[in-house]
Amino acid sequence: MPSLRVQDKEMQYFERINEYIAGNILFPLSNYFLNRKNILSNYKNLIESEWYPEERLREMQLRKMIRTLEYANSKIPYYMKVFKEIGFSPKDIKEIEDIRMLPPLSRQDVIDHHKEMVDVSFHDSIQFADNSKRGAGEPVQFARFRKHKLVRNTSSGSTGAPTVFYEDGSITSSNWANEMRMRSWYGINPGAKEMRMARISTEFMPKNGTLLMRKYLWNQMILPGTNLSGTDYEICYESVRKFSPKVFWGITSALTGFAEYVENNGKVKSGLRPQLVITWAAPLYEHEKRKLGRVFDCHITNIYGTREVGHIAAICPYGSFHINQESLLVETDDVDGDYGEDDVGEILVTTLEKTPMPFIRYRMGDVGRIVPSDCSCGRSLQVMKDFLGRTGEIFITRDGRMISPNFWCRTFMNDRIARAFKRFQVIYRRDGNICIKLVRKGNNSHEAEYLLKEFLKKNFDYDTKIGFEYVEKIGSQTSGKYQVVVNEAKE
Repeated sequence: MPSLRVQDKEMQYFERINEYIAGNILFPLSNYFLNRKNILSNYKNLIESEWYPEERLREMQLRKMIRTLEYANSKIPYYMKVFKEIGFSPKDIKEIEDIRMLPPLSRQDVIDHHKEMVDVSFHDSIQFADNSKRGAGEPVQFARFRKHKLVRNTSSGSTGAPTVFYEDGSITSSNWANEMRMRSWYGINPGAKEMRMARISTEFMPKNGTLLMRKYLWNQMILPGTNLSGTDYEICYESVRKFSPKVFWGITSALTGFAEYVENNGKVKSGLRPQLVITWAAPLYEHEKRKLGRVFDCHITNIYGTREVGHIAAICPYGSFHINQESLLVETDDVDGDYGEDDVGEILVTTLEKTPMPFIRYRMGDVGRIVPSDCSCGRSLQVMKDFLGRTGEIFITRDGRMISPNFWCRTFMNDRIARAFKRFQVIYRRDGNICIKLVRKGNNSHEAEYLLKEFLKKNFDYDTKIGFEYVEKIGSQTSGKYQVVVNEAKE
């Protein structure tokens, strides 16, 4: 009989062959039929361009930005009207910063004018996409060879205002390439086995043949990521153990909940040793990162983005939030108008890849700072720093300090507080006061509550009243995201 070492080498050899076939042949080929073109070639270009000097990356962005503006000025009715009203021409653009001549695009603008924001060449396809029985974002089969390629999609609505938008596969193609690039930072090859906790329910799972196709052709096992119960987590646990993926990918709260289930129920971790956990669709707070790292003992990263514009940034092994500069222009809308390098402001995004519905200076509703890279990884891609979260999740004290969701996460990472409470949620009331919902771990919460009160007294003025409400459970939103902060005043 062959030795265990020989058997292990044979398994590794067949695993590499399997990854190569899935990642370099079956995945790009089947996506090509869905009109998601050039994924593999774009990926290879990205792993080269991330090392370009900063000036060369900016030149690339400027060239693509001008192309996007010219396209919008000739094909997109909404932008043709806006450009005319303000007397703007793409010829006015001489450098990247000149894009500030254009007004930012809000979610309400997209809600009100989404059909006018589509290329006139695709207007016949809008009705086709609207009347389709496919789910939001579900691709058109063999779209590459069809007249109507548009896919109707919607945002998750976590901001309170779901948006409708259309794409032809170009944004999805860009997302796949950027994901493959990000995986390469952690030594993961295209086609490696992956578990993805998506926005679907357990009931949906057995009825969809597409999920089987993704498992056997793409090496992607799709599992439910919303409204999960203990039974649902058990199904996920058994499925993952059998599949033994190298990558766990999913909604941040779903993956954290899965880790909590494995830890609290003393589950065997064989088959649950990924090389990388990718959280998505919500920020990755420090207490969540610690839990995922403790349970799965691997690298943890986070993708920042939206369905509308795609993957904006991802965290590298050295902890920097690198921006996908080749496909997006990311800037901040600074309150004082000085646009200094150290300014924190609302993040605006412009899509640079050609798509039937481009977004120009789209307000993300998040606050952060964009700076040149000084990361130890050596990549030149810009870095997003001081990512404070959504504008509505930031509490401004009377002396002008900004309290971000991360403040609350750090507060509840205190060991004595963390031992007493299973989950928390902060609610900013309309009257300017704060309510903190708490789920107890046990009955010994009096000391932890006292410590919490004393700590908060040092960070908030006396006029801000902070109360506690004990509840049995704090659920996630319908989108599958768990909200650390709920701002009733904003809503």
